[in-house]
Formats: sequence, structure tokens, C-alpha cells
Amino acid sequence: MNTLRPLSAFLTSALLTLAPVAAQVAPDLAERIKHEGLQNSKVMDYLRDLTANIGHRLTGSDNFTRACEWAAEEFEKMGLSNVHLHHWADWPVVWNREQWIGRVLSPVNLELQVATEAWTAGTAGRVPGRLVLPPKTAEEIDAFGEGWKQCYVLVPRVGTRPNPNLLRTLETKGVLGFVRSGWDGDAKFPTRLRVFGNQNVTWERRPTVPQIKVRSDQFDELVAMLEEHQRGEGPEVTVEFDIRNRWRKGPIALHNVIAEIPGSEKPDEVVVVCGHLDSWHQAQGTTDNGTGTTSTMEAARILAAVGARPKRTIRFMLWGGEEQGLLGSNAYVTKHRTQMDKVSAVFNHDTGTNWAHSLTITEAMEPAMRQVIEPVLSMQAPDPGFEGPVFELRVQKQISGGGGSDHASFLRAGVPAFPWGLRGRSNYFQYTWHTQWDTFDVAIPEYQRHTSTVIALVALGVANLPELLPREGVVRSGGGTDAKSILEGMLGVELEELTVKTVRADGVAQKAGFRNGDQIVAMGEVEVARARDVLVQMREQQPPFLVKVRRGDALVVLPMDRPAAAASRPAARRDGE
Repeated sequence: MNTLRPLSAFLTSALLTLAPVAAQVAPDLAERIKHEGLQNSKVMDYLRDLTANIGHRLTGSDNFTRACEWAAEEFEKMGLSNVHLHHWADWPVVWNREQWIGRVLSPVNLELQVATEAWTAGTAGRVPGRLVLPPKTAEEIDAFGEGWKQCYVLVPRVGTRPNPNLLRTLETKGVLGFVRSGWDGDAKFPTRLRVFGNQNVTWERRPTVPQIKVRSDQFDELVAMLEEHQRGEGPEVTVEFDIRNRWRKGPIALHNVIAEIPGSEKPDEVVVVCGHLDSWHQAQGTTDNGTGTTSTMEAARILAAVGARPKRTIRFMLWGGEEQGLLGSNAYVTKHRTQMDKVSAVFNHDTGTNWAHSLTITEAMEPAMRQVIEPVLSMQAPDPGFEGPVFELRVQKQISGGGGSDHASFLRAGVPAFPWGLRGRSNYFQYTWHTQWDTFDVAIPEYQRHTSTVIALVALGVANLPELLPREGVVRSGGGTDAKSILEGMLGVELEELTVKTVRADGVAQKAGFRNGDQIVAMGEVEVARARDVLVQMREQQPPFLVKVRRGDALVVLPMDRPAAAASRPAARRDGE
């Protein structure tokens, strides 16, 4: 990607650095905020408690419930007001991930690194069995009879997968489980195990056959062993798995966590500081999004500790269900839609541990925001030797409701809402995002201290502005917050599953040559089966994307540019490259 910024961005940065402005936070108070945030920080203590003591926090799990209760208790210890759990849904089942164990028993003794998607089945304890390749025909399934009940079936990678109808038949025959590669298309990180999950299950229709992912390099070893056995050059391959995925009949209540510093002059007007509390279940949920959760909490603690009395209420919000489609924030905005005209701004921290370096705003907001960020400009960058302004405003005519994190729920309601532009040495999207490596040790303490302090200063500054932040240039967009709706908005299409029903004029898809009836089947060499898969690959791959579509009986490859909204999350990664 071209990392050169346009001349206008450099001019904006220069103006921000040189032009005298009147700050919205008094100088002595700003210095106390900086001292509290940088010298007395508790952000890493919060992060350690959240990730080590509670751990992964899948929406609908007991760990997520514990995390909500913990966060509310910590807000109360700070002395914040109106601390409560905002109930936004009940789910019919509880799913908890415990330990996962995998091992090859023969022809070698090999410990396997394994994972499963959320809301999938576990094993009945430690279960050994033969590992076999999948059958090619229904006749092969029938010929093996009851033997399938003692077998795990290895499912080959993209491009060579068996007919899904055969796999469904194997489920009815009682196979012990399916073993799949954890490879997700990135040759730079062949040992990465990335997980997602589909929460649309009920107690009566919960999955029964384990779907086990194995680290890519180890999967290749399993394939080689099976091929040797097929050639008569090696013994049968036997494996053993203990997959402790636990179900419990619900319902389970789901919440957002809310706390406030009340406004001294205009308490009904609000500045929101937020991050999502939920995580996927594989590791400890550190950079997605323990870092955003605890910077939100630390910003609250800093302001409470220095006795800040904002003119408007600052509301601190920790969301649930972000990973399943911004469910908690969307439910909050929907429930409080008549109050959205009183929300001055929303500041959302997601996408990892890199430090807060920029905000993208509209031209109408620039005069006010120059005043707001004035105390930030005298801070030291957390990277020694960093050259350039410690903070930038990136000014454009409009901001709109794209993006894959909770600020998008507010943008769709016409509220000025911002993700922090981050930069630094952390490789979020390629390394820690939804992987087994998202553990406490990857968080960068100096970045977390810096970001929390910036958030506190900016939130207080906006809360003290004479007027609400201008909404000119904030484009209210329709549509839902599920993956399909987000993808439709990015591409400029209407979809039925992954089949294009309508191509809108002047959209990215129209410019790439999409036609009505095209079925998206792959992004590059990576097969996709649902909208979320496409979004993942748009984050992971570099444009132009080579989108493979089925058009009638033919496969057609369409080079497609990156949609503007798709760049909102990956930009944080590339700033630090």
C-alpha cells in the first residue's frame, strides 16, 4: 500500500502544530490528567485482571457474564455514577469453551495444537480413533458401515474438499469428528489458528459432531501420514482428541456495561467513550478487545481521580456482541434512538494495542476539534525517536457509516462517531486478531498508557465545547449491522447468501464488472461460504482483490478495488508498517 499522505494531510498537521488555539481543558487540569494517566496508570492492572483472571469472553458464555460484573464493580470503585448493566438480549443456550487437547498416537507420538469454532460440539471426554480421508461416493460410506463410528475424518483444504452432502451423511453415521486445517490463506503465518463461530443455535438444534481445526503445518504432517498409509508404506494413523466445549440450556441474559461522569451544566447531553468487552474464545481476548475495554475504563479512572467536572455527561460504555455483528451497540442505539440528537460524539477504541495517533473528522468539526486536541499536542509520542506530530486530525468533507466496530452503530443514526487511528509496532490484523496469540503479553504498556490519557483529554475537551459537535458531513446510512448488510453496503450490491441479486450503479462491484446472478465463491485462492468470510479476506488480502464468481457454468475472476469502508479497520495496521 502507498503510505504517502496527500499534501492536504501534511498541511492540516502543520496547522494543528503551529496555530494557537484555545484549549477546552484548562492547562493545569490537562497536566494533572497527563500525570495521572502516564505516571499512576492502572490500565495494565485492569488488562491483566480481565485477560488472565477472566480470560476469553465469548458473548453468551459464563466468562462474558463474569466480565460484565467485574467491569461494573470496577466502575463503582472509581466512584462513577449510574453504573449499571444494560440488558439487550437473551440467548437460548450457554456455550463455554474449556480445554482442547489433540494428539497423534501412531505412527508417531505428536502433540497437536487444536481449536474449534464457537458454538460447535465437543467430544465425550478423551476419545481415540482412526484418522481417515473422506469417501468420494455414497457407496464408499455404505461399504464401511459401522466403522465410521471409530473414525475421525480429515477434510482436505480449499479446492479439494469433498461434497458437503457426503460430510452430512457421515454425521448421521456417527463419525467421531472432522479434522480441518487451521490455514486461512496467509503464507506469512502458516501456524496461525483463527476462529469465528455462528451463534444461531438452539438447545434442540445444537451441533453434535466436533469440528476440529489443527495448526496448518501439523495438518500437512497428518496428510503425509495418511498418504503413506494409502500407498502401503506406513501404518494406520490414530489420533486422540479431548474437546471440552460445554453446552447449558438457557436463556442467558446479555448486557452492555454503562457508567457515567455526570455533566455539571448540560447533563442530558453526552459524550460516549467505548470499546467492546466481548471476545472470541480461542485465547485471552487481549487486543480484541481487552485493550479497548481497559483504555475506556482507565480514561474513566483518570478523569475521576483528578476530579474532572465536564459540562456534558461522559458516558463510558462496554459492549457485548460486537463480534457477532455489533449486536450490543446496535440494540442500545435502537432502544435510545430518540436520544441520539443529544450525543455529541462517540469515541470507540478497537483494533489493538497501537497508540492513538489520529481521528478522521469532517471539515465542519475542524475548528472545534483543534481546540479539543490542543493539550494532546504537547505530549511525547510513546515511540522514542518518532518524528512527526504526536496527534493528527485527518479532515475530509464527509464521514459515513461504514466499518466493522461499534462506532458504526452510531454513525448509522447520524451521530458523529470515531474509531481511533492507531499506529505503532503491533501487527494486529495479521498476528493477534482472532488467533491463539492474542494473549496478555502482546499488549504494549506504554501504548496503553498513552492511548488512555489521550482518550481522557479528548473526551473531556468535547464535553466542554460550547455546542454539540457539528453534524454537517456525517452521512447517515441505512442497513443492518450484520456481516451481510455490511458487505452489501461496501460493495454496492444486494445479496442472497453470496449470490448477487442487484448491482447498484457506481459501486465498487459495478466497477469491477459484477453482474446480477454472480455467486461469490472465492477471494483469491481462499474459498468463501458466507459474508463474514469475504469481509475477513478483504481485511487480510491486498487490493486489487481477485474475486472469483460463478457465472452460469463458468468461473470468472473479477479484480476489485478496496471499498472505502473496508479500509477503516486495516488502516490501523498499515500505519505501523
